[in-house]
Amino acid sequence: MQITKKDINTWISPKIKNQNNDNLSNIETEKVKFDKPVRVNADVALASLGVVAKTTSTQEQSNIKSSNVTGELISDEMLNGQSGNVTSIFYVNDIHGRLSNMERITTASLNFDKTMPSYVDTLKFSAGDIMLGSSLSVNQAANSFLNANNFMANVIGNHEVDQNIGDFLTATQDAVYKVMGANTDIDKSTKLYNRVIDSYIQEDKDSNKYAIIALMPFDLELRSSNKALFDVLEVKQKEETIQYLQNEIARYSDEGINRVIVLSHIGYQNDIDIAKSVQGIDIIIGGHSHDLVDDLTVGDNLIISKESGAPTIITQAGRDGNYYGILNVQFDDNGEIIKAENIVKPTSVLERNLDMQKEFNKFLGEPEIVGRINSAAEMPKNNLKEENPHASFLTDIMRKKYDTDIALINAGTIRGAFSSGDISTRDIGEIFPFKDKIAVIDITEEKLVQAVKYCATALKQEDGKPGLLQVSGIRYSVSDDGEL
Repeated sequence: MQITKKDINTWISPKIKNQNNDNLSNIETEKVKFDKPVRVNADVALASLGVVAKTTSTQEQSNIKSSNVTGELISDEMLNGQSGNVTSIFYVNDIHGRLSNMERITTASLNFDKTMPSYVDTLKFSAGDIMLGSSLSVNQAANSFLNANNFMANVIGNHEVDQNIGDFLTATQDAVYKVMGANTDIDKSTKLYNRVIDSYIQEDKDSNKYAIIALMPFDLELRSSNKALFDVLEVKQKEETIQYLQNEIARYSDEGINRVIVLSHIGYQNDIDIAKSVQGIDIIIGGHSHDLVDDLTVGDNLIISKESGAPTIITQAGRDGNYYGILNVQFDDNGEIIKAENIVKPTSVLERNLDMQKEFNKFLGEPEIVGRINSAAEMPKNNLKEENPHASFLTDIMRKKYDTDIALINAGTIRGAFSSGDISTRDIGEIFPFKDKIAVIDITEEKLVQAVKYCATALKQEDGKPGLLQVSGIRYSVSDDGEL
């Protein structure tokens, strides 16, 4: 059963559906009212999180804006007559070092803290790839974002280990969140072994206990150029991971813990396979495949167990911090989800939190303004499979700067977008996070066509790899099946 009210879709288990009438109004529950979000001073709010010292200055104060975008985070239906069984999870994945979006997500995070009623269990989790590239300062800033917003755990994605092991350990040395990766064998003699945990029990204010388990990507070795990492770490593959999960869930069940959350950086299709193969998982907070999984659809991201009839919910909030998610669930006394709503919000409408920005300056220094954009196009929904106007702008600049006939950028290299207003060195660093060097070469027509053909195959790949060539100075067209 699924109902819609105020743009929030609430899934209700058939087990509690009224047998005489499908209308929710016949479910006898007491309505609970709660205050709408209010404007708060983020200096004070962030001080409570330990990010900055409280200050009386009114200069550059950033405020949380209550709006129709951030205000409706949980429905009345979810709250009806409940105390102690409602859980709300604020989640992110694959931000890829986009500090500007981390600043926007901080605004959303503070609003979440202010909005949720005190009797709702509130959790915050990250499904990996918050960091990106080999820049220690950027990755330290990403770590400070997770700390400041009180994230409880983050699974190691492939981009957390773009950097070498020593820099990863430095970047996470003051992490107040759990650094996680369960499906791995790590050399016990290394410092990495002591930093990464498999699973743990998260206990909240109503003494509810949640088993938290995290999965690193099965294709980590293919995705990482950090070859030294694999001298000390090996990732378990899917079948072995499924058996591990089932054993771990059984162990927690023996301890009386029946709420299980998996933080996954293995991709959406693998999450579905896991949900169908493992009994006892309530929620999978996913990442890695950059899917935007909003709402709840039975048989898609809401898998009903054939054995028990219990649901497993799968979520994922796209890529680059362009979205964040809030998953609200209601448990019964046996730890089974009986109501759920998955809300995914865009970050582009949110103000950038200035206090988070100041925190980033500690690691990166003050950014320099280098230009101004009067207007900017929207990013394509899938930048690996579509022409990207921001990449076209950059290739035009490259062609003019180096006085060449053409310019080429692989779509996967571009990790950000321009927006109207002042453009700083930090903004450019977000767009080009990998610090790749520009090469000027002579190329034959044959080689150029081969390159375009190879990249065009992205259109017939589910993950969009290797990504289209973004160009200046030439035009080409590709069919839907990836043929030039």
